Amino acid sequence: MAGRTPIAFVTGASAGTGREIVLALGAQGYDVAMVARRTAAMEEVAEQIRANGRRALVLTADVRDAPALEAALDSFLGWSQGVVDVIVNAAGHTGPLSPPIGEFGIEEFDSTIATNLRAPFIVMSRLLPVMRAAGHGRIVNIGGNHGMRGRAGRSSYSASKWGLRGLTRSAALEAGPDGVTVNYVAPGPIAVPRMKANWRAMAELKGLSEEEALRAYVADMGIPLNRPSEMADIVAMVLYLVGDGGRNVTGQELVVDGGATL
Repeated sequence: MAGRTPIAFVTGASAGTGREIVLALGAQGYDVAMVARRTAAMEEVAEQIRANGRRALVLTADVRDAPALEAALDSFLGWSQGVVDVIVNAAGHTGPLSPPIGEFGIEEFDSTIATNLRAPFIVMSRLLPVMRAAGHGRIVNIGGNHGMRGRAGRSSYSASKWGLRGLTRSAALEAGPDGVTVNYVAPGPIAVPRMKANWRAMAELKGLSEEEALRAYVADMGIPLNRPSEMADIVAMVLYLVGDGGRNVTGQELVVDGGATL
């Protein structure tokens, strides 16, 4: 990387944690290519990166669509001239939120697997050899703490994230000798706007203040630190792993959930 600007490739970049990761990497001096379905949202992010003097590439694709994702990767490699230093697979799909096995269809299961497991496999299949040939690279797969344990009503999501853990560990073993690190970050509940809206609705339904509803939620989730994560907590872990501090960390599962999985 000496003498050139580092380049990152991020999926799930139009909203939430993926968006914040893109902005943080841009602020750290990376040129960033981003993939998601919502072009306008990504263009807003790209404008912020370009305003800071870095390049940004917007690639519109549904990561569940393998040919579309492959085409996006082709475009990225052309734009980056065959170089990639950081990959963050942040695209995610929660899957069915409450039905038990037997009460939702295979289509829902396949959609969750395609987003959370197959898409990272496709990205890594194409870009990991580029990193290995260059002798360096950092990959961060964004999982979830339901991939660290089972949870009733979240079978497809848990299965996809457990699979991503296995993919991460195997890739770390394969790519380590070539100077590439591969790690898994497992967030717990994150205080995103959708989650905050759920807390407000709970407060109204039960006649509680928003603060009381939040305390009830974190107690129900068993979070020792008594707070959900913020997106900044996840971003900080990603920056650690792709920075100097993470140079000797690979194949690891870094859980950022306030202690909920203890």
